Amino acid sequence: MNTQLVHIVNDSFDMQASENDLLRLLAEKINHLIVNDFNKLISILYRADISEKKLNALLANNRNEDAGMLIAVLFLERQAEKLRSRRENGRDEKDIAEEDRW
Repeated sequence: MNTQLVHIVNDSFDMQASENDLLRLLAEKINHLIVNDFNKLISILYRADISEKKLNALLANNRNEDAGMLIAVLFLERQAEKLRSRRENGRDEKDIAEEDRW
């Protein structure tokens, strides 16, 4: 996992997780939001461009799994995908206005 991804996740979820603890703490944070502030979670996932269809299918097909962990993995995968896309397309974070960054 790269440090840029860790930074994005920490910023998105207002966390201070290290790379080693990121997935576990992210899953815990998501579970907390599911129970206590579902609208905030939906907003974060929307801004991260998480597919609602993909999320619903993932949760429906894994009913006995920890929803927080499933969503955390999906969130990390999507953020990593966006970083790869930026790298492949020659876009650098420095070239994007602050308000337009993901």
